[in-house]
Amino acid sequence: MGYFEHGDEGFHPLPFAQSQWAPNSINGSALAGLIAHALEKDCGSGSYRAARFTMDIFRQPEFAPIQTRGAVKREGRSIRIADVHVYQGDRTVARASMVSVTPTREPVGARWRPDSPSMSLDERVAEALPQPGILWGSDEHPDGWSVPMPEHQNASRKRLWFDQPSLFDDVENTPLVRAAMLGELANTLTSWGDRGVGFINHDATILLARMPIGNVVGIEADNHLSADGIAAGAATMWDCQGAFGMSMVGAIAHSAGSLDASSGPDDWQETDNSYQASFDTDD
Repeated sequence: MGYFEHGDEGFHPLPFAQSQWAPNSINGSALAGLIAHALEKDCGSGSYRAARFTMDIFRQPEFAPIQTRGAVKREGRSIRIADVHVYQGDRTVARASMVSVTPTREPVGARWRPDSPSMSLDERVAEALPQPGILWGSDEHPDGWSVPMPEHQNASRKRLWFDQPSLFDDVENTPLVRAAMLGELANTLTSWGDRGVGFINHDATILLARMPIGNVVGIEADNHLSADGIAAGAATMWDCQGAFGMSMVGAIAHSAGSLDASSGPDDWQETDNSYQASFDTDD
């Protein structure tokens, strides 16, 4: 099971890459993974480690072949900056940048950190997690965790553990691809309330203190702010060893209502079926 396969016209999306927002488009998590792959392939270097990944989505990519082009913009002793653009034909659908840094020593002294982290990949959670698949969690759920997404459509704090499929079939995801695919899900968790997911994100920024360990990764909502249909969300990313990074998303409200998840991911549909989510109106 993979999101894409290689083809003559670039990367061809597979069924798992289909978006819930519109059946003829590619989902954001798949897009983020593909961009991370392009940054590593075109701009990677063993002496640096990715510290920040930022993706801007200009248009929802169609469910069609997609191409990437990356280049290093600056390389210094401690910092390396690279960009990638994503195309479909002659249209740019997204861009991204990656800041990589040279690891060094931790500074001395004590610093503030949040108390009582609530995410833990304990034995009970690990056994319930589909392989591959998602285990959803929320504060209002009576058991805390379950596989069916509709059980967590409430107004409480959301979280999930994800045993990720591969970006490309039969090829293991790299840690950066894994983090990018996970971090893009911050909008789902921070924008999801008791009436569904009310905002669609136009960007995602992922900050990494270290790379994730293992294929099972998790993310938990930390904050959500919105006014006049403009939202900002923040989440912490986890693996079996603890928190490894943060994700922040900017989003805009759907003009026709929330994406209702109460019937399950396979049956998601907008409250107004005539509305097709889009970031622009040009042809």
